[in-house]
Amino acid sequence: MWSILSLIVAQMVTGINITGSKFLVANLPIVVLLEIRFVVGSLVLMLCMPFLQQKNNPQDKICTLAKKDWFILIMQALCAGMFFNLLMLSGIQFTTASMAGLITSTLPAMIIILSFFIFKQRITRLKALCIIFATIGLIAINGTNITANDFSSLSLIGDGIILIAMLPEALYYVISKFKSTELSAVKSAFLMNIINAIAMVPFLFFTNWYELVVLSYIAYFVLLLVSISSALFYLFWFMGCNQVSASTAGLVTAAMPISTLLLSFIFLDEKITLIQGVGTLLILTSIMLGARKG
Repeated sequence: MWSILSLIVAQMVTGINITGSKFLVANLPIVVLLEIRFVVGSLVLMLCMPFLQQKNNPQDKICTLAKKDWFILIMQALCAGMFFNLLMLSGIQFTTASMAGLITSTLPAMIIILSFFIFKQRITRLKALCIIFATIGLIAINGTNITANDFSSLSLIGDGIILIAMLPEALYYVISKFKSTELSAVKSAFLMNIINAIAMVPFLFFTNWYELVVLSYIAYFVLLLVSISSALFYLFWFMGCNQVSASTAGLVTAAMPISTLLLSFIFLDEKITLIQGVGTLLILTSIMLGARKG
């Protein structure tokens, strides 16, 4: 049960990450935003290491990682970090937040389908029912604000980019199950952020840093909050992903839109409709049913 809660917390902080990034991307180049996120996230996790590492485990050392472990970590880092975020933040500039949320609703089903083909995990009737509940719930949460006026040629381009972004994001969750190292969650999360920070360096020579200087104090605070939440996502996800199946982990990703909905309700004074409330209950039901079979 604690594993499921860790995964849910990871999705909740992702809601903070996405909400804050939507605000920042209007004032800051995407590459600069991501680089700061990964660097600050690395520093936060490095400070957490003395308190969260496995002191009595001789395998909990970065120097013990084999080439296969490094390959898996790099692939995970690039899929969930640089590839996903560059595509997601690029696409969301051309479409609406509600449509972006609707497209990301495909993520749980995409993860479970990839798990079926890669791990040969059988999709039981209960698991299929959970997918249906989660999908209907996600559509109910994200689809209520979409109107005919939201569509244009540019919005279709943005929708396409966000849909492509779901592929590396789904691959991240599936690749997580290949992890065989005994490295602690905090060290794994630290390496993920460092790898992304290094991978983003070549892009920094083609961007303008001036916008960073003229940011408001509120924007700086949001940037710090987003950077910390990005680090916490990796930390909580690694704490829980090894204890559950890939398909169950896929269902838990449906919790992310719930956190975004609650944040919008608390900070943006947006109303939660009856349909969105029913959708939230369906998502929570799908996660609880899926967790029973691990």
